[in-house]
Amino acid sequence: MTAPDGASWHQHFMNSPHKSILAYLFDHFPVADAILVFILDHPLAWFTPKWRRKGRMALKAVRRYINYNRDVLPPERLAEFQENRDLLKTALLRGDRAQTESVTAKLESTLEAIPGALPSGLAENVEVLFVILAIFLGLRCYVVQPFRIPTGSMQPSLNGIRAIPQEGIPSLMKKIEDMVLYGGSYVHETAQKEKKIVRFVPGTKYLLLTVTNVQFDDGSTLEIPAAEAETRRYFLNQEPRFEAERNTPFRTYLPGDTIVNARFDAGDLILVNKMSYHFRKPERGEVFVFDTRGIEGIANKGSSTGQEGGTHYVKRLCGVPGDSLSIKDSQLIVNGEPAKEWTIQRVASGKPPYQPCGYVALPAPLSLLDGRAYITEGTTVHLSKDKKRPYLREYVALGDNSTRENSFDSRYWGPVHQYNIVGPASFCLWPFTSHWGLIP
Repeated sequence: MTAPDGASWHQHFMNSPHKSILAYLFDHFPVADAILVFILDHPLAWFTPKWRRKGRMALKAVRRYINYNRDVLPPERLAEFQENRDLLKTALLRGDRAQTESVTAKLESTLEAIPGALPSGLAENVEVLFVILAIFLGLRCYVVQPFRIPTGSMQPSLNGIRAIPQEGIPSLMKKIEDMVLYGGSYVHETAQKEKKIVRFVPGTKYLLLTVTNVQFDDGSTLEIPAAEAETRRYFLNQEPRFEAERNTPFRTYLPGDTIVNARFDAGDLILVNKMSYHFRKPERGEVFVFDTRGIEGIANKGSSTGQEGGTHYVKRLCGVPGDSLSIKDSQLIVNGEPAKEWTIQRVASGKPPYQPCGYVALPAPLSLLDGRAYITEGTTVHLSKDKKRPYLREYVALGDNSTRENSFDSRYWGPVHQYNIVGPASFCLWPFTSHWGLIP
């Protein structure tokens, strides 16, 4: 991409087959040269010639030296450095290889004689890492933040960690492929002696990963890389059931029996737009993320749903301030009529894959959560639209997997206040399933 014989980028491209288009760009957009050079020296830096990379690094070094020592350098010495800096900048801008190499060699010779003027490779890498970290933290705090979905409360719209039963043991290449595409990890365990499951203990691994420890009556433990609800579901769905054990939830494993043989796919990794609600109001029907500060029913979780607590939840926003909500005949009733949003209607329809029963209100009186309930059969809730204290405005969050046991949501613990809301879930980043892309 270098211009021959020291010609400028402008002259080089004017002689190219794309002359008509590029001539128009350069004639009407004087900054085209600068934009092209910026792209070459930054995003495409390592795809450019060595002389250009060395010139760019020398220019960076002399700029830094001038900025750090401007107050202590003699005027004539400062003028000399500034002159060489300008010469090198112009040579790079024009794509003049000979001039760039000449000025680069002169500057490197001068700076090498000054202790600390040329930063070490280690110092350069540390600086780059700090810049990247600062940019990442800034984006995460104010613009966009990734979240992992551990449970199945939003299925089939979004997946939590899923257990997929397997037959046989896959090859190493299959394991690698499934890890890359789906975040899949395989668990295969065979009983060495007679044992029976006695309890499930939810936990975390490396402070980030959701796991469940399956404890047996012989004192042994098996770690499953999934949330408690999905782990229970996997074991309850395993066959055969023994007639003698029909009144107990889990079978007794004999020596040689397969306890578990499954692939556990990672929950969807979603990106949340933290800026969006600064410019618009949350809208009924969209997926959103909120933190659980002050939500007593979550903080004191003791539900029979088997879902884990967490600092953030991902749900469907089904009620906005001022709404009156109830659930009747699998429908979400908003202000006296079935909700019109198509994302809510598809759940209420109970049609595949949103099956089998649409929205389900909690029974009244309720024996779950020590008697706590918010949306029960035959009741209507009214969401506060506090004009004086907008941070206390109320929203209702429901899961798309909205049967009674599959989604621990506002039906149990009540409304989400405006100060809890993080932002809408905008994009499913990974795994590479049918959910990849924009989130409806």
